[in-house]
Amino acid sequence: MQRLALLPIALGRSPPDPDEIYEAMKDKLHQPYRKSLIPGLTEVFESLHPKTHIGLLGVCLSGAGPTILALATDHFELVAESIISSLSKFEAGGIPITCTWKLLDIAENGATVTGSFGSS
Repeated sequence: MQRLALLPIALGRSPPDPDEIYEAMKDKLHQPYRKSLIPGLTEVFESLHPKTHIGLLGVCLSGAGPTILALATDHFELVAESIISSLSKFEAGGIPITCTWKLLDIAENGATVTGSFGSS
């Protein structure tokens, strides 16, 4: 749980400290149990580090999976291709693992609701 407190502090620093964010994103509560459900996930975690992937801040399993979240400040395609390359060596149920990646913007306004409400 100590990592839960470290992550918002690490993300709030300017400039960000990649080593601090990388450590804060290492989930010790849920990921160890879920790693075995996603072939190649262990290899992804072991092969990506801010010292070897410029721009990478951290990587984790997003939610219950199978999405892998990588935070980066630069070299987004290289980080994504490293993850995809690691996972492409594995199969799930005899089917080769294929992946896609998306570059997402930060939602600076938080959650928003759009639409009309009220009685008709």
